[in-house]
Amino acid sequence: MSTISNLPHQHTALLRRTDGTDFADLTERVDDLDALIWAAARTTDDPQLAVVRAREYAESVFIGLVLTIGTGAHRLNCSVPTAAGPVTAGEDLRMDIATEVPAVSLPASGAERELCELFALAHVSGADATVILRSRPLLEPDATDGTPGYAVRGWRLSGGATTPIDAAGMFAFCCSEASSGEPLPLDPNTRYKDARALVTPPGPD
Repeated sequence: MSTISNLPHQHTALLRRTDGTDFADLTERVDDLDALIWAAARTTDDPQLAVVRAREYAESVFIGLVLTIGTGAHRLNCSVPTAAGPVTAGEDLRMDIATEVPAVSLPASGAERELCELFALAHVSGADATVILRSRPLLEPDATDGTPGYAVRGWRLSGGATTPIDAAGMFAFCCSEASSGEPLPLDPNTRYKDARALVTPPGPD
């Protein structure tokens, strides 16, 4: 589990995988996303600049999310539509935030980087991607047998903007099959809530 509490820093606690995920699998997924990003960038006038701007946008989204979502046990993912179907992280990024986060520094690798690459892919490809956040109180045990589940919020990434999704929109996204639109079984322990605008990360001094 990647744990963020108080002040995240770029250190081994953020990079260590304790949830059974194979580092090689994660590296391969990040490499695949990198290839997709560059493939999309090659359709622009300046591919290198397009990739730089996409990754700057991605990091601002990630920092804005961490600064916005507040105290709780969180699971974060992103769905980016592509010609081959939606692309998501191999598993949700887990973050425990125990207090207000005054600053965030980004690791160069790990599950956090996979998520940022998804944000970058959405930006450079012009896709309308969806960020999915599942949250519960820190002290609440995992929902396995009737324990209250996650509150779900979401944001739309489109055209370089990050737009909060209301509860009805997030319910529609999560409770229908992406390719057919057919309804999916409902989880009675899941609640859908309006998202709020992300905190704007402070610029450099």
